[in-house]
Amino acid sequence: MSEGHLRSVEIMTKIWPHLVLAASVGLLGGCGGGAGGGGSAGGGSATHLSVTGPPVSGAGVAFTVTVTALDGANNVVAGYAGTVHFTSSDPAAVLPPDATLVNGTRALAATLADAGVQTITATDVASLQGSLEVNAIADAFPVASFGAKGDGQTDDTAAIQSAINAASAAGGGSVVFAVARYFTAGTLVVPAGVVLSGSVEGPFDVGGPSPAVAPLAPTLLVTSTSGPFLTLNGVGAGVTDLLFHYPDQVKVSAAAPRVFPYTILLTAPGTKVVRSTVTNAYNFLDIEVGRSMARDLFVGAFNVGINIDHARDHVTLHHIVQTVFWDVVENAPFPSPIDTWVMSHGTALVAGRVDSLEVSDFFVFERYTGMLLTDSPDASQGVRCGYGTGSGIDVEGVVYAIVVTASNTPGYKFTGLFLQSPSGGGQAAVQVRAGGSMMPKILINGGSRGGGPWVSGGYPPPGPDAIVVNMLP
Repeated sequence: MSEGHLRSVEIMTKIWPHLVLAASVGLLGGCGGGAGGGGSAGGGSATHLSVTGPPVSGAGVAFTVTVTALDGANNVVAGYAGTVHFTSSDPAAVLPPDATLVNGTRALAATLADAGVQTITATDVASLQGSLEVNAIADAFPVASFGAKGDGQTDDTAAIQSAINAASAAGGGSVVFAVARYFTAGTLVVPAGVVLSGSVEGPFDVGGPSPAVAPLAPTLLVTSTSGPFLTLNGVGAGVTDLLFHYPDQVKVSAAAPRVFPYTILLTAPGTKVVRSTVTNAYNFLDIEVGRSMARDLFVGAFNVGINIDHARDHVTLHHIVQTVFWDVVENAPFPSPIDTWVMSHGTALVAGRVDSLEVSDFFVFERYTGMLLTDSPDASQGVRCGYGTGSGIDVEGVVYAIVVTASNTPGYKFTGLFLQSPSGGGQAAVQVRAGGSMMPKILINGGSRGGGPWVSGGYPPPGPDAIVVNMLP
């Protein structure tokens, strides 16, 4: 599953909010009596059955259906012990066998085979009836069907990985997260053809209650420090429409952030991270492979937003917003105490070995460095630095907007830049440093700068390997 499948996932997520649970049931008369009838313990006689379950399920994925006997006031009739029979509009559905309710209720497993909106109906011997509509989607694996609670407290790591493994065993598919808070104590590995997908479209703004306490979006609460939280290690693996939040990260009143590994690691070509938000990571996205893409991201990362290395092919970054989302979550005024640390350490983009980096619509607010174009620390690579192009780049409130220490022969070429220092001034809008493995080359054609004074004069002196032209004052 590659770009075409991910595109279908993106289309699918747009319609998910309109799917509704039709578990309200018709009152078809008939009370019944005795052990197999209406019963009266715990309420009046049963007048109808309630059938509940998920509004959405993957075709071929088992889920839980709960049947409950209710009286006319919708109270559970605990004394009801009738036997119910199941039917479905899906002729290939795997339905529960006839089952006797215990204390007025029973939870059973069902599986729909055919994609589309299907109905499951429960009927007892006294003609009490209830029905449930479920939208069965091909190649979809809702994490709730594998035991994920999404209550913000239960560790859902194993359940989510089970859904991922089931999707992989089926040849690929979408692992679907509803709007809930999925607490995780471990890490996850996403193999080829599997996409982790939220049920509503992101990226998500985080103004309002903290994602740790309120379900604002399909949210993964990350606590592990043992390694990258998500590793996309197969062709076509992806992440879309999710929100990542670290409930154990320090508050904005702290002097320094708590160190966590990268949130997402990309190790296979054809991988994508799209339409997602992270609020308070230490390091967010580590791209260690070419032919990969990140786009439509809201990034709050204290130390490194995006790191690229070992990319012997193109990498695309489009519509990336990196700002102080941790302040937004806590409704704290800028600058908060932790922003002081970020202004001394944080880097939005680090590019080591990357062959053909493409950056567009790239916004950065308040970091030490906007872009660091440099050598890979891995000296075993034949070429340790990269090259690429960029446009529509807006870097504001930074000490250094762009620093280049090395580049491969084509160099870096940018256009349409706005580079702004903090109000108290910065060091350089563009700085070229010597000492890299290859001569740094940079061309900037068109843009402007603003903010306080640049101590080092803004731009490097003109030369054959550093050209800055057509800049507004």
